[in-house]
This record gives sequence, structure tokens and C-alpha cells, in this order.
Amino acid sequence: MLKMGIVGLGKMGAFHADWIRENEGMELTAVCDKNGKRLEVAKSEYGAEVYDDYEQFLERADTDFVVVVTTNDVHESLSIRALESKKNVIVEKPMSVNYESCMLMVKAAEKNNRHLFVHQSSRWDRDFLLVKETIASGIIGEVLTIQSNVMLCDEGWPTWGIDGMANPWRIKAEYFGGLLLDWGPHLVDQMLLLKGEDPVGVFGMLQSGVWTTEVDDHFFAVLKFKDQSICRIEVSNNARITLPRWHIIGTKGTLQIDGFHEPVWDKAEIVYVRENGRKESRKLTLHDVKESGIEGGFYQDLIPFIEGRKKYFVGMYEAAKVVKVLELIKKSSIENRFVAY
Repeated sequence: MLKMGIVGLGKMGAFHADWIRENEGMELTAVCDKNGKRLEVAKSEYGAEVYDDYEQFLERADTDFVVVVTTNDVHESLSIRALESKKNVIVEKPMSVNYESCMLMVKAAEKNNRHLFVHQSSRWDRDFLLVKETIASGIIGEVLTIQSNVMLCDEGWPTWGIDGMANPWRIKAEYFGGLLLDWGPHLVDQMLLLKGEDPVGVFGMLQSGVWTTEVDDHFFAVLKFKDQSICRIEVSNNARITLPRWHIIGTKGTLQIDGFHEPVWDKAEIVYVRENGRKESRKLTLHDVKESGIEGGFYQDLIPFIEGRKKYFVGMYEAAKVVKVLELIKKSSIENRFVAY
């Protein structure tokens, strides 16, 4: 039974608490937060020990994993301190705010011989799993273009978090908010997994259009790889008419995934040419689809990976590369040029 402790019981922290409690191999034993009301909830609803002091929280000898679910600006400091306390760490995405910071976290994990996992939850999204399966099957042939879009216009994005508009940290620079560090980690991670290699370089553009002047509420990026494929990512919270979540063109066919209602991104169509030259079309409905790992697939695979029953998980080196790409997208936007990886 893994003993789990959460630091940061905001809106996302509550999701982590539920995933942990639903897992038979885990027990939520401790919660740390600066907000007394949240601690009362943790004590009454979860039966966990509560702390408003992080050092006291880390003194617990029975904690196997510290789960860092805070604003982006303190991912590094809280994770490193937990690793130094000989605790394994799960940290929310983005791993940290830049590549140098991520590598400091990696070095702390290596030095203390501890696990450092990043909650790249969209690896378990069913639309992404369909994309992987379709490409691997060869039904659409060699991939020529991958377009990955999240185009919304939703007050839920800037107000996400337990404090809502009382503290809209996702649109504030001091917390390293913005869509690039919010949705970007998901989409870049997925693109790197699909390609199976590092990019040659990136071109990116960030925009502050509607919700904030401090950080981006729309970004666009092209990732260049060694082959001639076109890999494009675009995210906006200013789009009142959406784009397909995925549009993938291959030499033999095309895959498109639409949706964005409850359940989200659940309508898929594959048009392809069979070996006999006949054109075929398949339409699929992805049942029980939920967004960004809400099904908790990350936690379902954690113990099997630790026990050696699963080969792959969310490695800290991979997660650091994701942040490196995000950093280069921002650099490209500032300098208005293609930036080599």
C-alpha cells in the first residue's frame, strides 16, 4: 500500500485525491495546504492528517509519494525539497517553468535515488490513443501532417482553480500562467510520442488577445522533425468556432477527430484507400471519453510500472524535453525566427 501525500488541495488537487482514493494500492494519508478551510475538508472528507507547514508535512516517515499540485512557479522548489527528504514525487504538468529548472529537479531525483514522475495525463486520453492506434496500424499510410488543436472560448480556463476569479492565476505572469504552459505540455508531449524523436527545431507565435495582457491566451507552433512531415499545434481560448481536435493526413488516408461536448472529442472519421484501390470511410464514436486524464489512467498504471509489470511511464527526462520545446516556442515568438532544438 503506497502512502500518498498531496501538497496543494485546490481544484486539481481534489482530482488527485479522488484518483488516489479510488486506487486499491494507495492511501491518501496527508495533505498540506495554506488554506485552513481546505484542510478542514481534507480532514473530514478524506480522513487524512493535515498540515499548513510543508517542512512538518515532509517529516512524516511513512510518506512514499509527495504529489505536488500547486501553481507552476513553485513546482521546482517543492519537488526538490521533497526529493531531498527521500520522498518520491509526482508533480503536475508543466514539470517546471523552464528546462534549466527541470534539470535541477532531475539531478535531485538522481542524487537521492528517488522517482520523479510528471502528471502528463493526456497520454491516457482516448482520442490520443485512437490516433496512436491508427498511425501504428498503417491504415492511413505514412504520416504527412499532424494538426493538434484545442480551440475554445471558455471562462472556465482563466477561472480554473478553487479561488476562481478571486485569484485567476492561470492568466498571471507571476505564477507563470498562460496557455503555452497550460495546454502546451499536453500537446507537445503527445506530438513527441507520436514522432518518437526530438524535433530539429520549432517556430512559434504567442498572442495575448482577450483574457490577459500578462501571458498568452493563444499560441501556435510548428515542430520540424528530420522527415518532411508537418507537425502543427495550435491552442486558443478566443475561438468561438472550434477546429477539429486532430486532423492527420497520411499517404493512404486521413483521420479527423471532432467533438468538444460531454463527452469531449468523441467523433472520429477515417477515410482511406484499400489495397484494391477502393475508398473506405469509417465513423467512430469514442464512448465514455473524458478530457485530460480525468479517468485517472496515470494512477492506474503507476503501481504496475513500479513493480515492473509495465515497461513505459512518464519519465522525468521525457517531461523535461517537453518543457524544453515549450521554452523554444516562446523564444521563437520573442525573436520572430525558427529556433533550432
